[in-house]
Amino acid sequence: MSLKTLSQTYLLVLLLLAAILAPLPYSPAAIALLLVTVLVILRPAYHRLRVIVTLLTLFLLPLALEQLTGFLADVGLLSTSSVSLGFSPVTWSQAIAAVLVLPAIYLLDLSLIQSAQSPVPEDDRKEGRSVTATTACLFLAALVMIFVSIVITSPPLFLTGIIFFLYLAAVLVRVLPAVPALAFDIPVVEKRVIAGDTVDVTAYLVSKSSSGLVGTLVSAESWVRARPVNFNLDGTRTELLLTVVPPLAGPSRPRLRLAAVDKRGLVRVDRRVEPVALQVIPRARYAEWLAMKYLEQAGRLGGESLVPEARAPRLGTEYLDSRGYQAGDEIRHIDWKHTAKLNQLTVKEFVESGGQTAIIGVNLSVVDAEEADKLAFDLITTALTLAQEMVPTALAAYNHEEVVRATAVIDPRNTLRQSMELVNSITMAELTRLLQPASLGRLRYNMSLLRGATSQPAQQLLNILDFEYRAIEKAASGHPATVALLRSTERVPAPASVVLVSRLNHDAEAIMVATEKLQRRGFAVLPLGTTR
Repeated sequence: MSLKTLSQTYLLVLLLLAAILAPLPYSPAAIALLLVTVLVILRPAYHRLRVIVTLLTLFLLPLALEQLTGFLADVGLLSTSSVSLGFSPVTWSQAIAAVLVLPAIYLLDLSLIQSAQSPVPEDDRKEGRSVTATTACLFLAALVMIFVSIVITSPPLFLTGIIFFLYLAAVLVRVLPAVPALAFDIPVVEKRVIAGDTVDVTAYLVSKSSSGLVGTLVSAESWVRARPVNFNLDGTRTELLLTVVPPLAGPSRPRLRLAAVDKRGLVRVDRRVEPVALQVIPRARYAEWLAMKYLEQAGRLGGESLVPEARAPRLGTEYLDSRGYQAGDEIRHIDWKHTAKLNQLTVKEFVESGGQTAIIGVNLSVVDAEEADKLAFDLITTALTLAQEMVPTALAAYNHEEVVRATAVIDPRNTLRQSMELVNSITMAELTRLLQPASLGRLRYNMSLLRGATSQPAQQLLNILDFEYRAIEKAASGHPATVALLRSTERVPAPASVVLVSRLNHDAEAIMVATEKLQRRGFAVLPLGTTR
C-alpha cells in the first residue's frame, strides 16, 4: 500500500473511533466527516472538496481525540503529567491527541497539489509574484484554529493549529525562492505578414523556476490565438503556437497575458509578454507590388494602351492589344506598324471573337483606414485577375458624392493601371449604417400578399411598404453608384460581367436596385469583394 492509502485508511479509522467514542456534539460531526471523506476518496475528481474536508478534519479530530485520550489517561494507559503552555497545562494525553492528527496534514499537502488549478490572467492585476487566495485562506484557517483553541481552552487544538501554521510557513519559505518574480520568458520572434492574412508563429515559453508551475496563457488581442491555453512548466521550455490575423491598425507587438502558480497553488506569478515582432504589410501595398510585377513582366510599364475602342475581328479572332515581343511569340503575330513606330519589336494579341467583357464597379468611400486597405486590395487584385485572363474591362468608380470614373471597355492592363490610380481617390467619411438594407424581392412579395387583404390594418401596412419601395427606387435612381454603372453599361453590350467591389455603406440600396436592373438586361453581377 502507498503512503497516501495508508494515511487515508488511518484517517478513516480515527474518524470512525471519534464517531463511536466521542461525546456530543463531536460524534455527529465525526460521522458526517467520515461519510464525506469516503465520498472524496471514491471520487478523486473532487480535489477542492478534499482540501475543505481535510481542513475540517484538522479542526474536529483534536477535539474528538482529546476525549478519547483523556479516557485512556483516566484508566492509567497514558501518563497524566503536564507541561504549561501559558494559558493552560498540556498533558501527555492531550499532546498525543494532537500528534495523532499529523497524517491529515500530509493528506492536505497531497490535496493541495492535486487541486492546484491554472489561474485566470487578469487585466488589472500587477505583474510579478504574489500569494494566492488559497494561501491566505489556509493561514486564516490556522489562525482561527489557534484562536478557537484559546477561547475553549483546548490544548490539542492549539498544538494542531501551531503545527499547521508552521507547515504552511515552511512550505511558503521553500516555494518563494523557487518561484522568482520573472518565472518565465518568451524570446521574441520576428515575422513579416500581410494585413488580414492568417499565419502561424512558433514561440517557446522558457521556465526560470526551479519548481513546477501550472499556468494559463491568454491573448490580449482578439486577432491572436495562442495554444496551448493551459500549460505545465517543469524546468524545460514549452512550445507555443500563435495563430495571428493582424489588422492594418493593430499593434506590431501583440501582448499575451500569462499567469502561473506553483504545484500547490500557494504562489502566483503574472506577466505580460510580447513574443512576436510583426512587420504588417498593408494589403494595398502588397497588391500594388503584385500588379507592378505583372506589368513589368508584360512589358507594359510605360506608354498608353494601344487598344482602339472599336476592335475589328481578324481571322476568326478579335484584336485586343499590342505588346513587347517575348521569346516564343510567333513571327506571324508581329505588329510591324507599331514595331516601326516604337522602334522595338512588338506583337499583336487576340481574344476569341465575342469573348465576354467585364465591368468593375467600385465604391471608393470607406469609414476608416482598415476598410480603405481592404478596398484597395480587392480593387487591384480584381483588376489584376482580369488582366491575367486578358478580359477586356471597363471601370465604374464612384464615392458617396459623385461619379469618379466611368470608362468604356479598354485594355485590361490599362484598367489595372487606372485601378492603381483610383486607390489614391479612396475617401473616408462618416457612413455608419444603423439598419440592414431592405430586400426588394421580399418587399414586392409582402406587398403582393397584402393587396389581397381587405382589412384596414393590412391596407395601412401596404401603404407603408409601398412608400418604402418607392423611396428606395427614387434614392437609387440618382445615386452615384447607379449613374456610374449606367454610364459604363451603356457602352458595353450584354452579356458581360459586372464585378462589384464595395463595403456596402452608402450604396447598399442603390447596388440592390441596379443589380436587379442589370440582371434583367442580361448582365451577370458578381459581388466579389462586396462585404459589410
